[in-house]
Amino acid sequence: MIPVSTRLANSVRSLVRIDNPRFISLIGFTHGMNEFFSIVIPPLLPFVVSDLSIAYADASLLVFVYFAMYSIVQLPVGKLKDRYDPRYLLSGGMVVLSLGIALTAVATDYPLMVLGMAIAGLGGSTYHPTGMALISDVESDTTYGRSMGIHSMLGNLGSVSAPILLTTVAVAADWRTALLTSAAVGFGYAVLLHVAYPRLSPRITVGGRSLAALPADLREAELELRETAASSLRYFRSRTVLVLAVLFFVAGAELRAIQTFTPVFVIDVLGTSSVFGNTMLSVMMVAAGATSMLAGYVVDEVDRTMFTAACFLVATLLVGALVYVPIDRLLLPVVFAVLGISMYSLYPAVNALTAEATSAEESGTLFAVTNTSTALGGAVSPVVLGVVADRLSLQLAFLGTAGITFVGLAVTLVVAFVVWD
Repeated sequence: MIPVSTRLANSVRSLVRIDNPRFISLIGFTHGMNEFFSIVIPPLLPFVVSDLSIAYADASLLVFVYFAMYSIVQLPVGKLKDRYDPRYLLSGGMVVLSLGIALTAVATDYPLMVLGMAIAGLGGSTYHPTGMALISDVESDTTYGRSMGIHSMLGNLGSVSAPILLTTVAVAADWRTALLTSAAVGFGYAVLLHVAYPRLSPRITVGGRSLAALPADLREAELELRETAASSLRYFRSRTVLVLAVLFFVAGAELRAIQTFTPVFVIDVLGTSSVFGNTMLSVMMVAAGATSMLAGYVVDEVDRTMFTAACFLVATLLVGALVYVPIDRLLLPVVFAVLGISMYSLYPAVNALTAEATSAEESGTLFAVTNTSTALGGAVSPVVLGVVADRLSLQLAFLGTAGITFVGLAVTLVVAFVVWD
């Protein structure tokens, strides 16, 4: 009889049994840095609104500009990933992202802050089409869920770290110092990533050509860049890609809306301190990170579409409960933890669905399309709900996130009956 300890150890190993663990870990930590910067504004929203005396819609516009630029640039980035060395896209993007955050921190007026966030979005756009496509390239159908789960878990480390680090520095100094600190972290990681990538990356070839090869003919590279937008549009002729794009749009809108308005909702509507409000955001991210690997394992064992529908349903019910049901302050961390789990558990599922629908030759382009949709959703929802918060109430703005998750549930049920191309 196999000892209980051995069975337990085998079960734990099965959660992380993937083809390229060291390389996936590097990509996952890079995801963490990208997510860290994606969430720098929400924890600082109360500080920025108070210091600059601006409306919630104006503050939310900083998030909109970041993700609008993020989404616009992702399509050509996906094409570049399918042609050239991904290392330069990942490390170079991190440098540009950090520069944008630094500019936002030192900006003397609001328009310059907007420009800084636009530059940050330009740099941040290089990650998802590149990193997630690389996972698709090096892993197999039986490990897509696990690898995407690990990817999500390490990404959530960045989301968890952001509220803790930024709030601590902002309380001790100010929000500008908090942003400068995060920019310094980004520059340091870019150097580390650039050095580590070639040591850990498996050799990936497309049509006999290594993706590690840089373009020898700059004219050829220029022509390919010009053709990128037109060639990418053909993906939207596919019903599969159209459905995936809509699904990812809703997922992105849900995630960024809840991340953006959780701190201010807890602080202003529930009447707590800024530290407690950002703690709830951290709790949400910690719970999400702690369960992402398990979610990835489950995704490889169950129907991925139904799993996604269940995640949207739970999120809808929990957001509604937070708005309408009096919840004891001691129970709030539990509710936000489950909300975080439901939000982030769906990503291994939808990313695995995308990996199933692509090949190494076009993985960058397809993941660029889906992640562009995610970024567009993430750009639109905070600014729309920011207007709702200013004109109506923060309570209704937060409730609006339940409407988004309900749409996600409906879209997923439609997906269940779609025959993939």
